Amino acid sequence: MKINYKKSLKLITLLISALLIATASASVYNYMYMQNSNIAAEAAKVKFTTTGAGDATAAGATVGTNGTYVSFNSMAGWPNSTRTYQAAIGIENTAASAYTIELKFDLAGDWSGQTANVESITVIVRNTAGGTQYGTTITVGTAGSSTGTFSLPATTTYVVEWNIKWKATALSTDKVSVKLTLIVTGE
Repeated sequence: MKINYKKSLKLITLLISALLIATASASVYNYMYMQNSNIAAEAAKVKFTTTGAGDATAAGATVGTNGTYVSFNSMAGWPNSTRTYQAAIGIENTAASAYTIELKFDLAGDWSGQTANVESITVIVRNTAGGTQYGTTITVGTAGSSTGTFSLPATTTYVVEWNIKWKATALSTDKVSVKLTLIVTGE
């Protein structure tokens, strides 16, 4: 008896395809759902504040309604010198327990403008203006630069210091924008 290998190969391929289709269509799915209809907004326990931040006015600090956002519109610096805002804004813990916080410059895309004309911008968290530093110094422009995590004790306010140094070739029309993220761990 002579075996036709071409026909046999086609038949085996057809059988394997049929088996795969039957296996795939035999799957059983169970869908489960989760729903929450009572997610509420609550007052922030850690928030930005101008209280105790002696340089907030000079920095042009504007705190959002709930204290969870702050913008600055008056920071500046001279070419080839460092301008320091020792207490540009406060980070206040209004709760009766400590929170873990981290201030972070996330991505190199979190700053824009004439960045090539900036020598350096660093950001430091301290207990008071010129006081003890918590965490490490943030270097703006370095992706992932962070203070690292540290504890903000109950009913305590720390201040944020900005140090801005433009290159000697910077023009008075140069400007940059910077975005930092405050990460609060806790309830």
